Amino acid sequence: MRGLANVRQAVAGTLVASLVLACASSFAVERDALEAAIVYNLLLFVEWPGETGWETRTLTLCLDPASPLLAAAHALEGRPVRGMRLVVRTLEADPHGCQAILVDSSAAMKSAATVRGNTGKDAVLLVEASSFDRFDAATIQLVEADGRLAFDISLKRAKEVGLAVSSRLLRLARKVSE
Repeated sequence: MRGLANVRQAVAGTLVASLVLACASSFAVERDALEAAIVYNLLLFVEWPGETGWETRTLTLCLDPASPLLAAAHALEGRPVRGMRLVVRTLEADPHGCQAILVDSSAAMKSAATVRGNTGKDAVLLVEASSFDRFDAATIQLVEADGRLAFDISLKRAKEVGLAVSSRLLRLARKVSE
């Protein structure tokens, strides 16, 4: 009888552990989807110099191939962004065709620095602050404040690269620096 009770406890323990892992995994996926959706919505309120004359009529968001947000960002591919279509690529695929770069790892930071040093100088640089304390080249920095996702905007950086940030987005920012 005691052996059966031990087996039941072991099975119950395994089930509880499986549920905890499933919930934790589900939370991570939901958070990634939420963060990717926030990035997408931020892009709706930024204008690039000469975007009306872009031949491809696409806006390209680039991420590191190892980014945890890559799958969630791909789920948003094809969505409209002010008359353009969102395209999601890895920084390795075509780093010079990026209008927005999401930096959430050291590798992405190195790639972004290379892109910005070449033809991608007008790319919006979105940086996940949990990965880095402060990254001065960031146009928009994603932060977690009081358990919620928020963002800070550097108007100085946006102006340096010729980007126009909507006043509606500026009102929603946690912090706007000049």
